[in-house]
Amino acid sequence: MIKVQDRAEVMDIRGHSGRRAEGLRRDVVQALFVMDLVALATGVPAAQIRGKTRGEARAARARQISMYLAYVSFEWPLARIGAAFGRDRTTAGYACRLVEDLRDDRAFDARLEHLERCLKSAPAPFDVKLLCTNLTEMVA
Repeated sequence: MIKVQDRAEVMDIRGHSGRRAEGLRRDVVQALFVMDLVALATGVPAAQIRGKTRGEARAARARQISMYLAYVSFEWPLARIGAAFGRDRTTAGYACRLVEDLRDDRAFDARLEHLERCLKSAPAPFDVKLLCTNLTEMVA
């Protein structure tokens, strides 16, 4: 079992091994990053956004926004979004359709565009082994 440790909770990745587990772990880390960004933008605590149950309406909406941002910013398929967020692909699809409809509001659309730009300008994940090698070379 691979566990992605977060300050709010631990997300388990079960039933996966090797490269697939590593890819899913990376996706979960990126999903956590998106949820943290949305928490910052909305004022909804990240722990509520990450909750395993629907929770309050504000938390559910923030989670839907997070899924939508992963969909448009990372160009992930719905099944990948569902796996990374610990939800079903149909839940991810519902979230994306709902948020897309909400974009008819100009102010909401402008906020989402800003968040999309933030995510698209964030650095891509890197290989930790590469970082360790570079740091070792820098110290030597």
